[in-house]
Amino acid sequence: MDEARSDVVIRALIVEDSEDDTLLLVEHLQRASLRLEWQRLETEADLLKALEQRWDIVFSDYSMPYFSGARALEVVKRHDPDIPFIFVSGTIGEETAVTGMRAGAQDYVMKNNLARLVPAVYRELSEARGKRERRVAEQAVRKLSLVVEQAADSVFITDPQGQIQYVNPAFEQLTGFTAEEAIGASPSLIKSGHHDEAFFRNLWDTILAGGVFHETLVNRRKDGALFYEEQTIAPLFDHAMQITSFVSTGRDITDRIRSEEKRTQLLEILEATTDFVAIMNGEGRLLYLNRAGRAMLGIPHDEDVSTRNIADYHPERVVQQILLEAFPTARRERVWHGEGVINGADGSEIAVSQVVLAHSGQNGAAGFFSTIARDIGERKRFEYELKHQATHDALTGLPNRLLLEEHLSTELARAQRGRLQTAVIFLDIDNFKRINESLGHAAGDMLLRHVAQRLRSCVRPNDIVARYGGDEFAILVSDLPNSNAILTVLHKLREAFGTAIFITGQDVYATFSMGVSVYPHDGNDPETLLKNADTAMYRAKANGRNQYQFYAPEMNARGEELLALETDLRRALDRREFVLHYQPQLHLRTGKIAGVEALLRWQHPERGLVSPDDFIPLLEETGLIVPVGEWVLRDACAQYRKFHTTEHEPLRISINVSARQFRENTLLDRIQQAILDEGVPPHHLELEITESTAMHDVQATSEILAALDALGVRLAIDDFGTGYSSLAYLKRFPLDVLKIDRTFIPDSPDDDTASAIAEASISLGHKLGLEVIAEGVETMAQMSFLRTHGCDIIQGYCFSHPQPADRMVEFITNHRPPGLPEA
Repeated sequence: MDEARSDVVIRALIVEDSEDDTLLLVEHLQRASLRLEWQRLETEADLLKALEQRWDIVFSDYSMPYFSGARALEVVKRHDPDIPFIFVSGTIGEETAVTGMRAGAQDYVMKNNLARLVPAVYRELSEARGKRERRVAEQAVRKLSLVVEQAADSVFITDPQGQIQYVNPAFEQLTGFTAEEAIGASPSLIKSGHHDEAFFRNLWDTILAGGVFHETLVNRRKDGALFYEEQTIAPLFDHAMQITSFVSTGRDITDRIRSEEKRTQLLEILEATTDFVAIMNGEGRLLYLNRAGRAMLGIPHDEDVSTRNIADYHPERVVQQILLEAFPTARRERVWHGEGVINGADGSEIAVSQVVLAHSGQNGAAGFFSTIARDIGERKRFEYELKHQATHDALTGLPNRLLLEEHLSTELARAQRGRLQTAVIFLDIDNFKRINESLGHAAGDMLLRHVAQRLRSCVRPNDIVARYGGDEFAILVSDLPNSNAILTVLHKLREAFGTAIFITGQDVYATFSMGVSVYPHDGNDPETLLKNADTAMYRAKANGRNQYQFYAPEMNARGEELLALETDLRRALDRREFVLHYQPQLHLRTGKIAGVEALLRWQHPERGLVSPDDFIPLLEETGLIVPVGEWVLRDACAQYRKFHTTEHEPLRISINVSARQFRENTLLDRIQQAILDEGVPPHHLELEITESTAMHDVQATSEILAALDALGVRLAIDDFGTGYSSLAYLKRFPLDVLKIDRTFIPDSPDDDTASAIAEASISLGHKLGLEVIAEGVETMAQMSFLRTHGCDIIQGYCFSHPQPADRMVEFITNHRPPGLPEA
């Protein structure tokens, strides 16, 4: 036997009070080629201690002084019922031996006759091993049975012919059949009829050949309901490799299949819809895009969209709307509705009605968003047409009375915030009825269309021209710095209609009776301003037509004054009535005069010195600013020689260049010729352009300034802070000087706003590498503030008023910086 092989050590525990008898027992076993490790003991306490170790067999005497064999048997069997126990005694009788055998002893041998001992040892060791193996197997079976009973998956076992022998509780719960109903039946009990004969033939061929069959089956419950089962069927074999049974395990995947079916159906719907449908993560990266969406964006059907972001198919403004408004709202309220724009494959913008939904991720995963967008371009065009028809005149295409009133309300609110003036001009075509009757209604309509076109050409893009009704028009002029500015517009209107309109083969001249009301002088609301402009217009018509009237009488007088002024202005250059005054610029660090600015003045023979605010705008509007500007350039360059002959260092001369001059193609040639003829070093001539002039056309400005910079003249931005310049563009321009407008020079240290703007402007100028000049400095406190904050140069009444050339030469000659003696 395996346990008795000579190379196997048997651990034997010997309960014996006689050491001699123990040695005789050991010697007998060893003579039979048994290798022993043994221990003798004779008390219960020692036995309990020894049983903490592993033993293969126990030998025990029956009668001992301190311990009985019966008690030893009881202790051993309680500890391990499988350990073989053999009595070896000299006093045990047959009746006692039988009692011991019933109590669990495997055998008994008399001490005086040990012949049966070795065979008994062989036998009991072999039986003990078999018991242990069976017990382990039984325990494994019990565990396996428990697992099967408690398994969530369905399990049933059949015999080789397919008759069900066992079903677990999960099978009962899944199919609705009890164990009593299923056992003895065949698996066709749950057959649904959804699988054909070939399917089951393949199943049987696989498992009868010893293979494992794995497939998804559609089965039927007891109540007739179908369910999907992921089923595995495997054969079990005996030791001869004969099939003894088949075990089938099945997992109910009905919910998963239904979900997949719904998902497939939903995907088919999403792919079939003409709406744009997308799924994206919280950062706007695409996870899915349907067929319509791909077509709209021009993305091939096989391209991976996960590399794309919403920024790839939305304009920037819409991207910000989605990230900052739509996503947060959807997270909070689960859904966001709105309108947006998608960039189409051809680069066009497609208007869409859009819904964004927020979805929670599964098992704690991050959430995601889905969006559905519908092309509403056609609807938008239809809405636009309807709105346009409701707010525009069908004949001329101009805004109608309704839209004019809306624009006027908006402009009045803006004018109130910006403290600007807004004007309403009512125009009525003189003698339109006579034209209509003599030439026909078609000619009258044509005249109205031509009038509309000319009126539009007379105003700025942000001004509004409307047809008020019949032969009446209205113009809304906004952003007026003062009431005088409206006279320029009226002048343009009269000039525009000085030429005839060719209609039906003949020239027709259109004149107007015009009435003007100005906010805030003539009203604070649209209704009042419109009514007062209408009143002024009828006053003009009553006064003889082809004229304008202001609602405010004093404005009529002012208009007549400026009209006469314009007539005189056209002759002023020829009559040498223009003069230049010069205002010196003081360097705050050295105390020296850094330069002078040439300022245009008009010495009228009757009115005296005319305010630049009155005649400079008229020069701009009439175009006289170009020849007058060239005269200023040449006269200032000629004057340079006078300043240069003084004992002071050569000074630079600053000249203002108007917006109209700046756009003249001949500007560069005229400047180059002037400095050449008058001998002015280019770096001593400084040209000033306003911030708004520079920003009118940035590309053109860059080219003109680059050409002037190449010529060597200095370039300055005048009235900084009053326009809308971009710092990025200013940095690109080749500028030398930044002049801070007088409105940003603080009147007192307590003027925090102006102080902050002035400080920031000085700092900005220096960071851009520019010299900073503050103009309009009138007090010593202002000069001290500017010196403290690092301003380079000041200009203003605090240092000197503008003066004629001769007096300026004297002023420069007499000026001494601090520390130098008087002349």
